[in-house]
Amino acid sequence: MIVIKVTYLLILSFLIGGIPTGYLIIKVVHKKDLRNIGSGNIGFANVVRTAGLFSGIVVLVVDSGKAFCAAYYLSRLFDEVFLYRLLFGITLILGNIFTPFLKFKGGKGVAAGLGVALAFSPYSVLFSLGAFLFTVLITQFISLGSLIAAAIFVASNILFYVYAGKDVYSVLFSALLFLAIVIRHTSNIKRLIRGEENKFGNQKQ
Repeated sequence: MIVIKVTYLLILSFLIGGIPTGYLIIKVVHKKDLRNIGSGNIGFANVVRTAGLFSGIVVLVVDSGKAFCAAYYLSRLFDEVFLYRLLFGITLILGNIFTPFLKFKGGKGVAAGLGVALAFSPYSVLFSLGAFLFTVLITQFISLGSLIAAAIFVASNILFYVYAGKDVYSVLFSALLFLAIVIRHTSNIKRLIRGEENKFGNQKQ
């Protein structure tokens, strides 16, 4: 019975994560297909470049908010809260990256990852957000900010685990999130190395 319940909730998590907020907002408000604009990505960064900062913030809040709510509340249906938070969190991020509503082509998992990260370790998220904002303000590279924020999230969770007795699932999730973000930003990393990455406000990243 538990297997069936978990399976249903994993499918639900995948579908929730897969709701393409950026695509829907640009389609409904601006009557455009976000996949054909800028980088073609449906996430926060491309929405900012396409429709402005306000629309981008709305996408970030909605995507991270639904991921947080799903990961936090679904996991509380079980005794091993953090184990199931890890399972549902990973599924939510996979849904964001491979949204079934757009032929399995979605975002880069950053906003969904932020929401799940908040469910795991809000203090670590504060450090990561600080690192993200500082990096973007200094370099104007959203991709670099996302990568550094993910790395800081891993480091802070390790420190909390070692010195504050934080659960090991937070460390495991942070490592998997970092890996996913690095993989999804492979093209950005190559452009950064070549000095060809577009800065915040440019048309493509």
